[in-house]
Amino acid sequence: MGLTPASDQEVADAFAEIAARAGTTTPIGGGTRSRCGTVVGDTTFISSGALQGIVEHVPAELTATVRVGTPVQELAAHLAERGQWWPQADIRDLSTVGGIISAAASGRRRLRYGPLRDSVLEVVLVTGDGRVVRGGGPTVKGVAGYDLPRLMVGARGTLGFLTQVTLKLTPLPPARAWFSLSDDTTARMIAARALIGDPRRPTAIVLSPGHVHVELAGAPEDVAPPPGFQPADEPIAPIGAAVVDVGVPANRLVDVIEQVEAMGLPYLAQFGVGVCQVALSELAELHPLRALAEGLGGHTIVADAPDAFRTDPWGRLPDGVGIMDRMRRAFDPYGILSPGHRVGGAA
Repeated sequence: MGLTPASDQEVADAFAEIAARAGTTTPIGGGTRSRCGTVVGDTTFISSGALQGIVEHVPAELTATVRVGTPVQELAAHLAERGQWWPQADIRDLSTVGGIISAAASGRRRLRYGPLRDSVLEVVLVTGDGRVVRGGGPTVKGVAGYDLPRLMVGARGTLGFLTQVTLKLTPLPPARAWFSLSDDTTARMIAARALIGDPRRPTAIVLSPGHVHVELAGAPEDVAPPPGFQPADEPIAPIGAAVVDVGVPANRLVDVIEQVEAMGLPYLAQFGVGVCQVALSELAELHPLRALAEGLGGHTIVADAPDAFRTDPWGRLPDGVGIMDRMRRAFDPYGILSPGHRVGGAA
């Protein structure tokens, strides 16, 4: 069953009806990140498909206010025509603005531009008990009580249904390009460490089996291959039956890379950030990765997988799970929101 509300009030009305019959609801955008969380049987999907459009773009302030169902590629094209972009976002075909924020889908340029949460200035959402709430500010984030913009990044609909966001933008660099070097693991690590100190400030340094990739952006004369590198296409995400996100302290990423390469798995690791996407072919491959990451103070989350991989998508629960539960109860007192994404909570 699915609904496609066209206004904040229609979302609130839908929530009231779902709460009255003790049901649950799960948000859906473009569906590009929907194979995550625990598997839920009977739930009402609420689509953001009718909540589209750029409400306001103020180039001089480097801000844009957007309805969450807006295809992110449509937003990117609009911004590019005006010399601006949203570099923190991991843009995929069919992804929506709200889906990217809900999934905390920071892109590969986090090394230079920071995580996605730093680009979200203001949000409008409907809580589980039907309140329409606005948080943050259109130019400078103000924190009064809950810092709603940051809370909504990665919440996956467990705190409310996003309807509108205001984003902080960045001037589009005049030139940018990817370069790649092929070598053994030791040589690639040396090259990656050298790139961290490059005065041109790479937007991304990414390692994959046999390769280290770097993206440079800025004045055309600065976008030239580092020593030993050749012009290359942007690296593609690893492909497998399932994809997991491994996160560890940035200085321990090499431990993850060594384990993944020993297992012969496809991967893409963001050097200097501590994030590694790994493609799995079978569930048994998850356990050694999760044990390693948790031993390093990190985590391994099942990000995109068939049902068989999603019986335990989170692994060891974070220390703040009790706070997360209390937060959910404040925003969703009837317990209707996103049952499959309640980390440590009842499904």
